[in-house]
Amino acid sequence: MRGKAKQRVSLILVVTMVLGTVLTGNTVFATGESSDEQDRIKINISKDSEQTVQQNVTQTIHVTAQGQCSQSVCLNVYLKNEDGSAATDIDAVNLLTSDQLTDKNTQKTIDETLKDSVTLNNGTKVSPKAEWKNDKDDNGTVTSKYLQITMPADAIAINFDMQLQYRTDEASYTKKVLVEAKAFEEEQDITEAAKRADESKENEVTVAWEGQAVSQSESEAADENADGENESQVMAASVETPVTIYFAAPKDWTEKGYTIKMNGEVQADNNTWKTEVMQDTGKTYGDCKVYVAETTTPQGRYYVLQFQAYKNDEWKEQFVAINNVWTDTCNIDKKIYVNGEWKDDFSPFDPNDHTYFAGKSILFYNKTTEDLSAGVTAVFYEKDSSGTLTEVERINMTAGTGNKKFSVTIPDKKCSYIRFVKTLDGKTLGDAYSNFYRQGNGEKDVTESFVYSDSMYCYNYSGSAENSFWGTAGAVTVYYDATLSKLSYENTNGARNDGKGIPYPKTTDVYYYATNGTAKKYGKMTATDNANYPDVYKVELPDGYNQVRFAAYEVKDTKASENGNATDLVTIPGGLMNPCYYGDSSDDVIYKDENRGGYWDEVYTVRDPEKEAEQHNSKAVVDINEGKFTRNASTLYVNSTFYDYYTDYELNGKNRDNYDDYQEPSQRTYVTFRQFDQALSDYYYKANVGIPIYTGHFQPDYSNWGNRFSAIAYTLELYGYDKDNQNGFMSTNNSTLNAKGDGNDKYYDAAAQGLVANALNGNNLMTSDNKVFEPHFNEEFLTGDNSKHTALAKIYKNVSFPFTKQKLNDAGEKDDNGVEYWYFDSADTTLAMRKDIASQNYYLENVGENGQNWSKNVNSASAEQNAYGFFPFNETSTPCKASRYNYGFGTKLEFKFRLTDNGTVVGTDGEEHPIKFNFSGDDDVWVYVDGKLALDVGGAHGKVTGQIDFSGDKKQKSAIVSKTKVSQGSDREGKDVKTTFDLNGSNSDEHTLTMFYMERGMWESNMKVSFNFPQENKLTVEKEVDTTGANDIFKDALANVGTFDFEIKNLATSGDPKKVSDPSNPEVKKVFNDYSDNTTISGTRVYDSKVEVEKDPTESGKENIISYYYPGKKNATDPQSKTDERLVKIQAKDGITFDALDSKGYKYLQFDVYNMDANASGTDPFVALVDDDGTRIGEWASFLTYNGRNNNIDKQTWKTIRIDLEKLKEKILDAGDKRGFDFSKVKEIQFAYWNDVTIYLDKFSFVKPASGEKTGFTTEQKDIPDYGSINSKKLEPVNGSYYQNTKGDTIIYSDGLLSIGNKESAVFSDQFRRGSYLSIAEKNVSPDVFTTTWSLYENGAIVNPNYLTPTNSTTVAGGGQTSVEKQSGYEVNDGRTETSKIELKPTESTIVFRSYANPDSKNAVIDLKAKYVNKLRTGSISLKKELSTGEEETQTERKYKFIIEYRNVAGMKLEANTGADVIKQTIELEAGQETIISGVPAGTDYTIYEEIPEKADYSLEKVKVTDYGNDKNVKAENNVVTGTVVADDVNSTDTAVTFVNTVTPLISISGTKTWEGGVTADTPKNIVVQIQRLNPTTNEYEQAKDKSEKLIPNQVVNIGTNWKYTFTGLLKYVNYTATPKQEYQYRVVELGTLAGYYPEYTKAKDGSYNITNKKTGTLKIIKKAGKTEPLAGAKFTLYKDAKATQVATDCTGKELTGNTGDNGELIFENIMAGTEDTPIKYYLKEVKTKAGYVLLKEPIEIKLPYKYNAGDIVNGNKVTENGVTWNLTYTIINDKAFDLPASGNKGIFKFIVIGITAVLVGGYLLTARKKSRKKKVSRRG
Repeated sequence: MRGKAKQRVSLILVVTMVLGTVLTGNTVFATGESSDEQDRIKINISKDSEQTVQQNVTQTIHVTAQGQCSQSVCLNVYLKNEDGSAATDIDAVNLLTSDQLTDKNTQKTIDETLKDSVTLNNGTKVSPKAEWKNDKDDNGTVTSKYLQITMPADAIAINFDMQLQYRTDEASYTKKVLVEAKAFEEEQDITEAAKRADESKENEVTVAWEGQAVSQSESEAADENADGENESQVMAASVETPVTIYFAAPKDWTEKGYTIKMNGEVQADNNTWKTEVMQDTGKTYGDCKVYVAETTTPQGRYYVLQFQAYKNDEWKEQFVAINNVWTDTCNIDKKIYVNGEWKDDFSPFDPNDHTYFAGKSILFYNKTTEDLSAGVTAVFYEKDSSGTLTEVERINMTAGTGNKKFSVTIPDKKCSYIRFVKTLDGKTLGDAYSNFYRQGNGEKDVTESFVYSDSMYCYNYSGSAENSFWGTAGAVTVYYDATLSKLSYENTNGARNDGKGIPYPKTTDVYYYATNGTAKKYGKMTATDNANYPDVYKVELPDGYNQVRFAAYEVKDTKASENGNATDLVTIPGGLMNPCYYGDSSDDVIYKDENRGGYWDEVYTVRDPEKEAEQHNSKAVVDINEGKFTRNASTLYVNSTFYDYYTDYELNGKNRDNYDDYQEPSQRTYVTFRQFDQALSDYYYKANVGIPIYTGHFQPDYSNWGNRFSAIAYTLELYGYDKDNQNGFMSTNNSTLNAKGDGNDKYYDAAAQGLVANALNGNNLMTSDNKVFEPHFNEEFLTGDNSKHTALAKIYKNVSFPFTKQKLNDAGEKDDNGVEYWYFDSADTTLAMRKDIASQNYYLENVGENGQNWSKNVNSASAEQNAYGFFPFNETSTPCKASRYNYGFGTKLEFKFRLTDNGTVVGTDGEEHPIKFNFSGDDDVWVYVDGKLALDVGGAHGKVTGQIDFSGDKKQKSAIVSKTKVSQGSDREGKDVKTTFDLNGSNSDEHTLTMFYMERGMWESNMKVSFNFPQENKLTVEKEVDTTGANDIFKDALANVGTFDFEIKNLATSGDPKKVSDPSNPEVKKVFNDYSDNTTISGTRVYDSKVEVEKDPTESGKENIISYYYPGKKNATDPQSKTDERLVKIQAKDGITFDALDSKGYKYLQFDVYNMDANASGTDPFVALVDDDGTRIGEWASFLTYNGRNNNIDKQTWKTIRIDLEKLKEKILDAGDKRGFDFSKVKEIQFAYWNDVTIYLDKFSFVKPASGEKTGFTTEQKDIPDYGSINSKKLEPVNGSYYQNTKGDTIIYSDGLLSIGNKESAVFSDQFRRGSYLSIAEKNVSPDVFTTTWSLYENGAIVNPNYLTPTNSTTVAGGGQTSVEKQSGYEVNDGRTETSKIELKPTESTIVFRSYANPDSKNAVIDLKAKYVNKLRTGSISLKKELSTGEEETQTERKYKFIIEYRNVAGMKLEANTGADVIKQTIELEAGQETIISGVPAGTDYTIYEEIPEKADYSLEKVKVTDYGNDKNVKAENNVVTGTVVADDVNSTDTAVTFVNTVTPLISISGTKTWEGGVTADTPKNIVVQIQRLNPTTNEYEQAKDKSEKLIPNQVVNIGTNWKYTFTGLLKYVNYTATPKQEYQYRVVELGTLAGYYPEYTKAKDGSYNITNKKTGTLKIIKKAGKTEPLAGAKFTLYKDAKATQVATDCTGKELTGNTGDNGELIFENIMAGTEDTPIKYYLKEVKTKAGYVLLKEPIEIKLPYKYNAGDIVNGNKVTENGVTWNLTYTIINDKAFDLPASGNKGIFKFIVIGITAVLVGGYLLTARKKSRKKKVSRRG
């Protein structure tokens, strides 16, 4: 940090627990200007242990001190006996002089111990001067013994230990020594020491040694007693096993000053426990201090191991690391226990781990007046393997109020350097680079190097690098959020201080106390004016005050509060823009003598308990064990969602496993969800909900019951509760009463119906009055959108809930003669929530068929209830401890089902049995079928049974509940209460069952669910894309890789032909234009383009199609206008508009497209619609997919493209006068393709898709369609079959393909007959981009290879396939043959649609899955920087900057996923360095160029491709390298590119060729341009040469280059070493200009040399005398003006004047012409004629070009069409002059202009001619 002001030295002496280790994590470094106050040094001494030890055992002393001093300071540490005399018999064995050192293993010298123990003001470490001193009196007696340490004036910290040793030969001894430390400045005592609780001073401590002699008789007796046990004792001693264990203590433990102990059970035979006080290592793990215990165990193992927190010998809380399982110490030796789990080893902060600070925040503080309102961007860098600094990520920082402070989060990617730039223009703000891992010192441009911390997190920008520095963010506004801490716990059992929170009830007074380490500041905070956060308070603290506490009273010190009415003194973390301390709820601090906890975050953010736990490195709020999820083929896994509601204790980021062992019935254990319930109350109140539902145990005012809720109800003020009329509230939220107030325990097992709505809303549970979502299952409410602004629950999605098969009778009870049900009963099976290690998905693990103790039901006093319950989050809880149980959670299960026609299934007895769904348990259960409430078992109750009966063929079904009571929502009361509901559709339609379950009433939690829905035979096709190995820069681009096509074919082997049933609503397809009228189809007439209607050349029966070709390519960087130049425009048929309104059912636009080029890989086309108002909507088709259908064009095959109209309507390109696009008046369809290939287009149709569900419950094989395969005896596409996509939509398979994306699937249910052959093939996947493998699964598990070759099967035979796991290729193949129809086996790869485990069964459910994995292939590029031959680098460590632009990522344009059309990567290299960019997706196009600063003293001489490697289309042109990545193979070679720089100044010249009037049929295909320079010697232009005197090649310019050109490597100076320097003059000339054009050369403001080819015309004059006689010698001149004063010149500068020849003709050529819209006017004047002939009286006006209309006379003929010509012919007939008669008769001069004829001359100038052209195919190289 660069401090420019003269600062006063701050001296801080900091304690460390490990010798020689510097601890700076919680140290306050005070700096500032000198004051007039006396310098003070605050000193603190502590010791390792309070225990007395024996002689020869060392006592370790720790010393701390802090304060300010203006000059060097002496720190003296005195050793004194009890009487004050010098303790000369005490040795400090780690602070010896070299001559005292006798044992290097146990002793150290002063220099070794104090080495680098002093920290200077600039952060460096030094060793102080130190020596032992003995003061003596006049008699030579030592009066003082002390260690004197001299600190330099700029010291700010010192850290050292003293290890004291006492030795004596006495048998009995007691030795006490006082250790006292003092600080002196020029012999002035400046020591400051506070008093401890025992009145001792903090700068002194006493240690003691004590021993007792043992008498001979006692010794002998001991020996005798030991004789019999001697052998066993020796053996026991021999197995004492040493172990070192580390523990990362939660921050709140260390902040509260807890003593940390390790307690373990080490022997089982005598229940032996061993306790160790853990020692602070002085190191950290994350933000947590690390403690260590070095001990031994007698048997080398632990049965129980606990890490415990103590305060004044009182146990506070603990972590249980080993719980009732013998664990060998070798498995935990030298490991660290962190946040509930063991880590492999203890690894403190590692400066080489450049992800260590990921997720931390960095601030940028603008201390200037510079306008940064446009934003600040943080750019993170990291060195690559070659040591080159490479950009990692560029992040726009979040701006604070006033755009003064900006914040950014350090990325998860490896990075250690940062720079700040203006977002607007990229200007560097301050330092070029800063390293926040204290590395990079001495590196070029690395001007700051530090370790990120709470005091080094903000870059203070002061306008220049020299004046800017890293540190804190200066004065800061600190906030306190009292949303949770304000809640009163008054009248709660055991609550202290009347249960008051912060602030106290009925007040808004919150106070603060802050300190900078020496000074303090305190006062009252101010409430913010944010109406949405009424409980947030703020105070502004001066710079340097980085510790603060908050309280409900006027706090002036750090004294601990007695009941949580003040918080800890906490350090304000660095990196927060608006730091806010979120005060904890009162449970459990309100019952203890402790400070209230909390955590830091930005103000006004959602409070997150998990974040608080992480910040304190505490155990996760709910610790979920990890495991491996293995599917069992005999188990049904139902998808579920779990909602785990947080108690008040958990909202503080704490795990209930650590809650006090408090088991008494009381409000403390009854109402544990107070904050949650208050948030529910506010939600209900706002919506005026009819029936509010709460969580917890609410004791009614009933009988003589105690602990009544009414005693604390006033503190919560729950909506819907009335103390004087509790009946309704209690009927819903307690099992005792009904809504009339009746009770007497008869309603314990009765449901309260009507508490929720009768129907779902969008699959969401609604409140009873249907006003709002029921909040217990409302994700937005639970995750922060609530009055507490707090995450009130954790939601676990896609949890696999297992059901196993069980035979039950019709009553739902177990019966071996019953029907098979899918079944779960918590009384039989204990399920625990687990996380799968591989997928990180959650699942429920069966951890015991006979239950686990932690799942036992208990009552409010923790008494066992002799039954196992449903507690999925309880696995780590203490068994049978209600206070530690995880109560309060919800579950949502959902699955699809179908019924048989009569709603029954056949049992093992051969009889039909009703299809049923059964539930038994507590609390609320609501079951919906097709969104309608079918089973209502609501209420907080004991075990209640409900059953849905689906039997019968009618839509109406019935449900029965074992017992109900009058509730707030229903008057029904009684036993076996029956209700009815209606199915949507018939039995055979697909239906959805959704079950909501809640455990909210505490104590018991029971769940039993069973159902016997018939199972369907299924085939699932699943897709996964593996992008591992791709460079991180493509992470966002690869987030969505689009969709992939699959072809499914079927060959039935049994039954009769069966057609596909028509859907209830068949597809409707309306053609937009049938191409019968050519005038309705047009292109843009770009040169060499083609848009024509012709017969289908592919002979695919398409009739008329459009043949489309445009030359060149549209690049990704080109604007929309470039796409519009390539359009084909299709007007609605008959010139009218088309009505494609959604109300008419039209969902997508469909058309077929064919790519003629066999080599060009296909991507998506552009499609647009235009309405009659001129509004245009359009986008590239990959963004408009319908139902995920892939919209890429394939090679030489017709591909159906579907455009989702709903997506398209948002893509407005051009707005008309009316708002939005009018689908009822579609006027035009537009199509474009980007590549230089010929495309065929079939008709465009608007489609209303077919709808309707699969008909018939097709357990009958004969009812399943054969798709025409019975008659054809070959595989046929399964067009017309139904499948469900991942979203649950039912889709009809059509066009022979289906499309699914990454991690999506298509499920075919009962669509294929048992024994059919199925062909499943992935289509149109580029093998250049992906490698494809497939696997086959049955019931979710990989098919056992043994099943592929069955030996006893009567239905199938194996075919040599040995595995169906991860097989390469696109077509699945199991090798099996259906033995009944061997002759039908196709030659293609197929599978037999039968079970693998049980192929012969006619009833076994078939559940097969073909999973395809596409592994992305990647390639590499080698990039190197060189200097020109013979040149050397002029600047040390100069970095050259390169930009790589990636487009068409993976050949699929995936860069669109990033919101941009290009991905940029910055590479920096030094001269001679080379780097390899790996992990680039195959098929990606790249462009590489060097970015040279404007004032650089070097130039880019050339770019060369030294190795073309595997990549395609690699070329280096105009100092830019382009190519397409090809995947790396085993023997592949990277494409190697070298950029060569030179100190010789070089320039580049670019330009554009423009054709005036646009490109036409007459425009040449290309031109040649040359760069020329003026020779200073000859003063003539000549072809330019490069640095090596080689001619700069001419360039061919054409439409493929967009008529652009660039010449590079041009010398800037004639001699760059000369003084002064003479610059070369350059020009660009066109070679061989086409007749009829002339080039106009201009130099634009941007320095480009442009050429505009303008049209020229000709004027032919025919002079005649009379009608036929040519008249020679007439002189004509062409003028620019009507007055004929300015003679016109041609394009070469030649004047346009001349005489007619003998034939009477004169031709003016190369006349500069204008355009059709702006012709140039000329004036033809006859200035001389042959003697005797009359001159033209006036000049003739001539326009070039000349436009004419149909009906005009042109060349003597009347033209029939409008036209234009640049070539004119004028015939002028002159009469002779006559003399006047002498008689006076008048003479007449007859001057007659007979005619003006305009003719079209030159065959190549004809504009109306037609060219015969060959069909265009491909223009790719």
